[in-house]
Amino acid sequence: MNENFQRDQILLTLDAIVTALEGEMPIRHSGYRRAFNNEYYDIFLEQDDGRTVPAQEVPLTVLSEAINRWKEQNMTLFQKILGAMM
Repeated sequence: MNENFQRDQILLTLDAIVTALEGEMPIRHSGYRRAFNNEYYDIFLEQDDGRTVPAQEVPLTVLSEAINRWKEQNMTLFQKILGAMM
């Protein structure tokens, strides 16, 4: 799969989850605490040391793992979010 396409899909999914959770998704994985959006709906990740990083700069594996971990714990809500995305 084209890396740009894959990144776009992961970022769209992350954005949908964060928006559905009213602006914040806990991550607690790979040195990141949470994903959140600002007033312009830009997605950022907060690192364990408190720094924030735009989601576009986070490795795809970290984003994908964060989504998958959250999905495993919240499958019903994830399915509803995916349905709303389509």
